[in-house]
Amino acid sequence: MDIAGLYIFSYLVGSIPTAYIIARLVKKVDLRRYGSGNVGSSNLFYHVSRKWVLPLGLFEVLIKGALPVLAGHYLLGLERTSGWLMVAPLLAITGNNWSVFLRLQGGRGIAVASGTLLALSPLIFVLAFVVAVGGWAITRNSGVWVLIALVLLPVWALLRDPLAVSLYCVGLLALVVLKRLVSNWTPLPEDLPRRKVLVNRLLRDRDVDDRAQWMDRVPGSKSEAGSTSE
Repeated sequence: MDIAGLYIFSYLVGSIPTAYIIARLVKKVDLRRYGSGNVGSSNLFYHVSRKWVLPLGLFEVLIKGALPVLAGHYLLGLERTSGWLMVAPLLAITGNNWSVFLRLQGGRGIAVASGTLLALSPLIFVLAFVVAVGGWAITRNSGVWVLIALVLLPVWALLRDPLAVSLYCVGLLALVVLKRLVSNWTPLPEDLPRRKVLVNRLLRDRDVDDRAQWMDRVPGSKSEAGSTSE
């Protein structure tokens, strides 16, 4: 494997639509048309089965996230602080968020990003995990606290890791924020102000204020007809 092969592998393995495949096989549903429309663990939990969330998470973290980093380090001999290596996990997240197998739709990339951090800098991963989970436990607002944890990543990296890791964290943050804002390339709801929708997408990771309304959407419902954005 050379560097180009690593990059192609990283994007393709990141593009594997694991949650979509599980939903199709287990319940014959297209997650993009249910609930948030997000091809990820929350939507799988809500519309398929909670028992598949753990296998999904392990695959996303270890295979789609950590494996590109480990392949570059152990097979190509790239240092964990090498700028060349940082491209691989960014491509894995890009593949997850804009999968070539789903017409450039996908998930949010949080589990995949967690796997990349676990392989690159376990301490930073632990710090981000504590902030995100601790904040959610207090406020029950995962969207805001995941964003806060991501914003803090470059700062923590600067304090203990080489510059390349901090720059990687900036790239990771940019990809997650971009995905939240553009969602799955669907138009903004016509019955809500554009600014309100974009703020909701950024901070709450959904188009509307009411989470139950967002997650309860099913094909054919009035709310589903207006958007399949996440």
